[in-house]
Amino acid sequence: MKLRTLNLNKMKYTKPHFGLMAALFIAAFLISSCTQAPVDVTTEIEEANKTFIDTRNSGDPEAMSMLYTLDAKLLPANGASIEGREAIKAYWTEGMAQASSELVLETVSAEGYGELAIEEGRYKVKVGSQEVDKGKYIVTWKKEDGQWKLHQDIWNSSLPLPQARASANETVWVISNRVKADKVSQFEEFNFSYLEPAMAEYFPELRGTVRSLKPAEPNQDGTYTYFYLLDPAASLDGYGMAKVLTAKYGKEKSDEYMKMFADCLVDGQEMHETVQTEW
Repeated sequence: MKLRTLNLNKMKYTKPHFGLMAALFIAAFLISSCTQAPVDVTTEIEEANKTFIDTRNSGDPEAMSMLYTLDAKLLPANGASIEGREAIKAYWTEGMAQASSELVLETVSAEGYGELAIEEGRYKVKVGSQEVDKGKYIVTWKKEDGQWKLHQDIWNSSLPLPQARASANETVWVISNRVKADKVSQFEEFNFSYLEPAMAEYFPELRGTVRSLKPAEPNQDGTYTYFYLLDPAASLDGYGMAKVLTAKYGKEKSDEYMKMFADCLVDGQEMHETVQTEW
């Protein structure tokens, strides 16, 4: 058998390909760029927000839309997302036509990652001296031609959701309580110090359907008529005061508070079952 012998000294040596080395270098650079430490850009973003507020106050939706990137996206609370500068312009056209409010922005933090920045902030909306909304937001900013522009903007209110209201043909109970003239403070103490806190803690869904109304003036006989609105109403069994009070304070205290409530009334409660109309 004839064996073939390899001559290692004559084997061809191939140099590493330059293009491959360049590609590896670029990949390493990109990876290092993506993992770079964030930079505090709070001052820059606060300046961008001042421009945002000034432009909003000017009432110019075209100028407002130019503060966003071409493919920007708004994600407003309780609404569909709005994509693209033209759609954002339409959003601000409608918003500015209805606006009589003052918007206040507060940057909590803003960190830059090259041409991108992420801002966390808080906002308030005022009409005159009254604060009508407040909440928080996150904005992704993108730098274009040296200017920070809004790229993704999401916000939501910190206020509780409005109470549910009955739809057409749903039941609404109206319960009147005629309170003795000298027991008004006691009745309100029962409602606001004992009953409402217990319902909010142990029966929050029911609490969202109950409203309490107080009279603007006394009745002709000096008594005061308070109302509970159960809107929309669940089964009346579910609204039992004693059940709600017992859940929080125990049976003994519940009995004490129910006697306190009964002592306030002239002749018990009057209950009226109504049905919500289309209007």
